[in-house]
Amino acid sequence: MLTVNINSRKIAGRIKRQQGFTLLELLIASIIFAIMAIMAYGGLNNVIKNSQSSEQALTRLQQIQQTVSVLNRDLTQIVKRDIRDEFGNKQAYLSTENDIDNLIEFTRGGRVNPANLLRSSLLRVAYRFEEDKFIRLQWPQLDRAPGIEPKQTVLLEEVEEIKLRFLNQDAEWQEQWPPLNASATPPELLAIEIILQLKDWGDIRRLYSMR
Repeated sequence: MLTVNINSRKIAGRIKRQQGFTLLELLIASIIFAIMAIMAYGGLNNVIKNSQSSEQALTRLQQIQQTVSVLNRDLTQIVKRDIRDEFGNKQAYLSTENDIDNLIEFTRGGRVNPANLLRSSLLRVAYRFEEDKFIRLQWPQLDRAPGIEPKQTVLLEEVEEIKLRFLNQDAEWQEQWPPLNASATPPELLAIEIILQLKDWGDIRRLYSMR
């Protein structure tokens, strides 16, 4: 009976000593864990980059949509109302020659007046291409007093070029309005075409009827 107890204790001691991990096993486990961690980080990093790219693309899309919406609102509400500039000179309701910095300047209707203030429903608006920015200008009144500066809003960036064309009553496209060598009575304007050449989205073409 004493021999059995001694053998049992020896066997139990061997089992306890064999329950731990060897140094080689720990090293292998550490390497496997490190590889899995690197793979997990790479996958997470790709997910973050894709999320950021998607967010940037969505922001860009919203900017373009908002710009087109503003153009639609302005160019579909052009009104034939001439103005007086700050020097008292008469300016046509629509012109591409008033200011060398402006692509186009015109009078439009539909000014929002939620407070029912005593003011005109007309606006004087211009568009400008400066560096790579598409800029909208708006004056507080039609006939300008000296020193009155327009409100400027950057609608879109990363723009390469902006082109405008004007369709006259003879179905001929003109690069400016009024056309060169036009008579005292300006021809009828039938349509305006604007092309925005963006660095990332290519060309965006819009055509607006003046009828």
